[in-house]
Amino acid sequence: MRTAFPILIAMTAFPALGAYLDYDEVASGDLSSNPSLPSLLATSLGSNFITASVDRRDKDYFTLTIPAGCFLESIFLRQSDGSEATFLSLQAGSTFTEPAESADFRNLLGYASFFGSDVGRDLLPSLGSAAEAIGFKGPLGEQLYTFWVDQSSPAPTAYKLEFVIAEDVPGPGSLVTAIAATCLMIPWSRRAKR
Repeated sequence: MRTAFPILIAMTAFPALGAYLDYDEVASGDLSSNPSLPSLLATSLGSNFITASVDRRDKDYFTLTIPAGCFLESIFLRQSDGSEATFLSLQAGSTFTEPAESADFRNLLGYASFFGSDVGRDLLPSLGSAAEAIGFKGPLGEQLYTFWVDQSSPAPTAYKLEFVIAEDVPGPGSLVTAIAATCLMIPWSRRAKR
């Protein structure tokens, strides 16, 4: 009885590890081109990858779900082979409301452009500080976020993004509560054995 209670606390204090996302358009099919019905993709703790391509006619829309108790910490560009800038933007929610031809940046949570020279860079700070956008500072909490990836070139541009999901560490108050509850249970379990 003494060991079961602390294990129960440990199990409930942290989210369960699941299979990470590794979406590749070659193997999994084309991402949605419909902003009202983006591809819905579940992320997991750690690194999650999306490998795809866009061109002038093909836009990518996908919604990422951030697990409970977690946040989106970084978005690293891992591949980009286009000769022109590729556009990345996001909105909170399960759809993308801005039309591609006349998007109002004031309705975007953030946006950024990237080139092949940006491989290895974390794009999240640029998204959060984009001019005229709603903007944000730091990581993004558990929620649905819909992304739009676009390219003006007629030639396809392949890209790979790594979405790093981290977990919220319980604050000092949560840890103190868990320790106090464990200490209270130890004398009770000793009495039960007698």
